[in-house]
Amino acid sequence: MNSLGFERVLLIFQQLSGCKADRINEVTPLVMSAMKSLEREIDHAKLTEAAVPACEYAAACSAVYDYICREASREQMAVTAGGAADNSGDFTHRIKGAAELKREAVRRIEWLMPNNEFFFETM
Repeated sequence: MNSLGFERVLLIFQQLSGCKADRINEVTPLVMSAMKSLEREIDHAKLTEAAVPACEYAAACSAVYDYICREASREQMAVTAGGAADNSGDFTHRIKGAAELKREAVRRIEWLMPNNEFFFETM
């Protein structure tokens, strides 16, 4: 039986998200959740060895989207040049970009879903 490789999904996630190595323990559950969610949704009878990399990429893209949404929801504080606090971090463009990345990755593997429809969210 073909299955997704967590280490490969995590590596793709790191490459796409730019998440630093010192935060890997923090994001590992998020990446695992995205991978497990995808594994529950796909029709394993349709999963070929050749399709595994596309599934791993889709899982990583889902984790990137969830990661960016989580980061956006955290308190975003910065200091202006004048020394004042500024919490105007706008993640809108990053969230939109991550959502589009996820949509495109998922479209490539819709044929693996029952009824060719994809419904998974990890956040």
